[in-house]
Amino acid sequence: MAAAKAISTDRQVAALRPAEKPYEVSIDGARGLAIRVFPTGTKSFEFRYVSLAGARRRLPLGAYPGLKLADARDQAAALRVAVVGGADPAEERAAAKAAARTGETLDELFTAYQTAAAKGLHGGRGRPKTAKVLAVEESRWRLHVRPKLGARKFTDLTRGDIKAFMRELASTEMSPASVASIGGSLRAVLAFAVYEERLEVNPATGLTRPLEPPTRERMFSDEGVAKIWRALVVASKPRAKGQERADKGARLEPSTALALRFALLTLCRRGEVAGAKWSEVDEAARLWTIPADRAKARRPHVVPLSKPALAVLKEVRTLQDSPFVFPAPEDADRPLPPDAMTLALTRICRRQNVPHGSPHDFRRSGATTLAAVYQTPGFIVSLLLGHAASDGAAAITSVYNRFDYAPQQRSALDAWGEHVIALSEGRNPRDAEVIPMRRRR
Repeated sequence: MAAAKAISTDRQVAALRPAEKPYEVSIDGARGLAIRVFPTGTKSFEFRYVSLAGARRRLPLGAYPGLKLADARDQAAALRVAVVGGADPAEERAAAKAAARTGETLDELFTAYQTAAAKGLHGGRGRPKTAKVLAVEESRWRLHVRPKLGARKFTDLTRGDIKAFMRELASTEMSPASVASIGGSLRAVLAFAVYEERLEVNPATGLTRPLEPPTRERMFSDEGVAKIWRALVVASKPRAKGQERADKGARLEPSTALALRFALLTLCRRGEVAGAKWSEVDEAARLWTIPADRAKARRPHVVPLSKPALAVLKEVRTLQDSPFVFPAPEDADRPLPPDAMTLALTRICRRQNVPHGSPHDFRRSGATTLAAVYQTPGFIVSLLLGHAASDGAAAITSVYNRFDYAPQQRSALDAWGEHVIALSEGRNPRDAEVIPMRRRR
């Protein structure tokens, strides 16, 4: 529409009518002051100016009639004086809003980061972080970052500060992997500040791994698998009355031992096993379906159950009544803590004179054996492990229905289950009768 003449009274402001598109009318005698009229009928005063850097700015002052014309004039006059003095009111207001969103201290920034990450708004891939991941990050922060840097203004942190903090962590008895995990959390929080435009660059970039963590190449030998399985079978037996407390430090909890046996046979992640529910298990169909909200790849993962895995489930049912397959020893209404599986396996490895390993190394051991001994195709192994279909063969197979390769997956896990049992009984697994997988036509 044609430019409207400048106006100077409240009566004229009240007489302005909305149009199909927003339009502005200047206020006579008040340099930079205008009123913007929106199609909805809203009328808002704005102060327009050019900063010393040459940027054209608009600063909303308030809506009419809540803000009267005389008050808008007074605000515009004061702002004009500030701009002449070198201020940039619009930039200052934006900074104040950002500060309110993220806080000023590193600890306040962490709180804002966790809130945003729970919704996927932390500047990553747009995927919300799970409650478990957020709890792990909160624990790292509370124990290691908060005591040293939490009270500092994050905008004042330098690369030297980050380097000194990481070197101090590295000088302790903490493992390189743990140091890197803490550094990764710190880097992610400061990256959130960059995403929110509170920082120009991330001062933690390139400094959060002062020690190179060992590569994940550990796997258990056949001898190690046999020793671990036999120890777990013994530990799976229910305790006699009166032994529940007496030998607590000497024996593993049966539910923990059974969970480790199940993880070894299914090659699933410890968290997926520890949180398994009976409602996810179809024993008649010999299937366990891990729902998307518990699977790392964020999609349902269907796991064929071998005969040894079903035998483990049969043993579990003799323990206690619980919605969880592997309940916490002290509370059947809660799932087994995943850390309990790691600590238990560490204890077994030490007692059985087996090189240290974790439940995750079951996956690597099984995958390697299936590929090397049973010639299982790589993409079938990838499906068994529940890997995300982001590249390579896994990406190609992602276009198929997840049940398309169920027979091949079942055959592979049956072979692996027989392999484990044969080792534990002192037999040569290669002498076992294993049905070869059929190729897809």
